[in-house]
Amino acid sequence: MADTSSIAQRLNRSLARYLHVVTARPHPDGAAAWTRSMSMAVALIVFLVLSLHPYDEYLSRMFTSPDSDLRNLRLITDIGLSKWYVIPAFIIIVCLIAIDWQHLPVPRRKRLHLVYTQATYAFWAISLAGTCTAIAKFFIGRARPPFIDTLGTGHFSPFAGGDDLASFPSGHSTTMGAVGAILALWFPRWRVPIILATMFIAFTRIVARAHYPTDTVAGYSIGFLVAITLARFLARRHVIFRCERGRFFPVIGS
Repeated sequence: MADTSSIAQRLNRSLARYLHVVTARPHPDGAAAWTRSMSMAVALIVFLVLSLHPYDEYLSRMFTSPDSDLRNLRLITDIGLSKWYVIPAFIIIVCLIAIDWQHLPVPRRKRLHLVYTQATYAFWAISLAGTCTAIAKFFIGRARPPFIDTLGTGHFSPFAGGDDLASFPSGHSTTMGAVGAILALWFPRWRVPIILATMFIAFTRIVARAHYPTDTVAGYSIGFLVAITLARFLARRHVIFRCERGRFFPVIGS
């Protein structure tokens, strides 16, 4: 293991390399980071949110009823906290930077490089998605479900701040959207059950009376699209991922 100063230097070099990748010009043969189908998906999501909004009160009351069989789902809702994913990813990054790779066998070095690059991608994908949602919450300022009887489902106080006015979009659902996209990239054979499982965990935010259905739909969509866009952005620069023509999901680069 390297000393503290050496680790700090390697961390700075790693950050500098990442910034260089982000600001580098994309390869001319690289697939676009944002596609027409993604724009169509955003339009469809907006339409879904607007269509679902009139039913927010009814669905919220139905899923949070004391007689509902879904009450126990509240126990798993905090799986959507971003700290369970961002902190371990950061620890993995720092630990791998601390290792002296030069004296390791090539096969092991390649495996560690794969773990390092994917941990870095996961860290930034979840962090960027969460940042987008936090900004949206501040600009929108929607009151949470506990205020449904006094303020209703359509109360918005932009720029007010505070947790009580941070319902739209759902932060937990954003994290699950990003995690769902990341795991779908890592385990393509299990893509459908992974997405369904993370959607289900996002749904528990309604049962926990922390968000309305439209909050969870918007949050999950933001997280998922941010993670996929970042993967495609990196693939266009031939870093970490590579894109195959006509495919929405990039694949892990060799």
